[in-house]
Amino acid sequence: MKQLVWKFLKIITLLAILGFAPVMIWQQLASDAWFRYWWIIFAPVLALLMFLVWYAVFGKARAAKRILWSVYGFLGAVAAGFVFFGLFEYAGSSGGGSFPKYRFRFAGDTAPKKAFQATAAASGKVGAVAAEIDSAQFGGPNRDNHFPDAAVSLDFEKNPPEELWRQPIGDGWSGFAVVGNRAITQEQLGEDELVTCYDLGTGIRLWTHNDEGTRFTSAVGEDDKVMAVMGGEGPRATPTIHEKNVYSLGSTGVLNCLDLETGTQKWMRDTLAEFSAPLPKWGKSSAPLVIPDLGLVVVTAAEKNGPTLLAYKVDSGEPAWEYEGHGASYSSPRLLEIAGQRQIVSVNGRDLTGHEPDTGVELWRFEWPRENPKVCQPILVENDRILVSASYNMGTHLLQIRSNEGEWSVEPVWKSTKLKTKFSSPVVHDGFAYGLNEGRLACIDLETGDQQWRGEKYGFGQNLLVGDQILIQAEEPGDLVVAATNPEQFEETARIDTVLTAMTWNTPTLAGRYLLVRNGEEAICFRLAGK
Repeated sequence: MKQLVWKFLKIITLLAILGFAPVMIWQQLASDAWFRYWWIIFAPVLALLMFLVWYAVFGKARAAKRILWSVYGFLGAVAAGFVFFGLFEYAGSSGGGSFPKYRFRFAGDTAPKKAFQATAAASGKVGAVAAEIDSAQFGGPNRDNHFPDAAVSLDFEKNPPEELWRQPIGDGWSGFAVVGNRAITQEQLGEDELVTCYDLGTGIRLWTHNDEGTRFTSAVGEDDKVMAVMGGEGPRATPTIHEKNVYSLGSTGVLNCLDLETGTQKWMRDTLAEFSAPLPKWGKSSAPLVIPDLGLVVVTAAEKNGPTLLAYKVDSGEPAWEYEGHGASYSSPRLLEIAGQRQIVSVNGRDLTGHEPDTGVELWRFEWPRENPKVCQPILVENDRILVSASYNMGTHLLQIRSNEGEWSVEPVWKSTKLKTKFSSPVVHDGFAYGLNEGRLACIDLETGDQQWRGEKYGFGQNLLVGDQILIQAEEPGDLVVAATNPEQFEETARIDTVLTAMTWNTPTLAGRYLLVRNGEEAICFRLAGK
């Protein structure tokens, strides 16, 4: 009887070990847990360790020999690990899921890109094409990725977009800001970060501003080295255009005011160095917020050891106010009217805050204490509710903001872990929110936070609300996808495969009929058909 039980245990445990890795990988990849991709590495390693223990217990040889061979197997696995890491070096993340990629250590020069001469990728005259509707700042007219007045057709099968130009571009995760025939972005070439201006119709580079020696690298500190490499190199923020000026914030905190026509620098502030504040782990990614009637430009500042928000005068760069707070994150501040009062709303490292625009004085605060990166834009729902979302199991919060005779309060309406955006923001339409839930498009009910559906996986890309349709820039291989805002079921309505051929975290820009997409290797301008 004992032999039968022993044999049964031997077979069952072996089958369990053999099935452990594939079952765990399959289960995790089907889930929306932020760490799911790491099971591709951990599950086989754990299965190997379990098999060595199984062999030490159930193997056919003598006990001493079984244990010895199990130890040899473990040491062999450790040696293989040393050999692998001796031949290959960590080369950052293979995607927003943070799964690592490696490159051969002796493959030759891995220096950053050198400067190149930009040339027109399509025939045409500079200035012949201009946007009918400007897109002068990150996220569209209201910085919420909603383009409500878009008079374009997203039926790509019936009316395929016309590619005007395609050309190489420097590293970085910035998007474009467009006014007239000028498309402005930020990129990295060599050791410098650049603010560059391209002609909308031809892709010809009209001017370049260099911030010398500001390349964002992994040299943020030994503790953060791996994290910085994981996030890639180059600037992250999208410039803001106001009147005849361009305001740009580089990944190391350099705030520029440049002439829109020529790129000439009017003033500059080093927003982190001025406070001896360290660089954030992932680099500065906040798009400057211009408040025209107050003559202010507002940016997020230090992640720690410095102010959270800074305001400068748009014409001179002189400091206007600063808000100490508890540290910035990776979102961009918005100017909203909540409960009848205009205010700046900012997603910070540990909280969400509302501020008087002219002084920066805090009106209200919602504690969001986990220090994982927060990237989303705060979304105004109705006139007194704010929707925010984040990854790392922080989920989505709907908050009720109230004012009673000047006394402000914040009350959570609900929290849901069924929508967790990482590099993107949800968009809201007719009482429902749509967003990339750990890379998979999902829909939740704004009344309850309940999930309506989970759709296809598009990776950690970006999404816009164009009229009443969702335009998705997939992470990799860079497909452009259109989905319906249908709370009853997921419905993909159009797709263009492999628009961009490398990992893409950049937010697309829609300026009238002109759609600009880019990553850290190439940029493309499409002209969309009218409705």
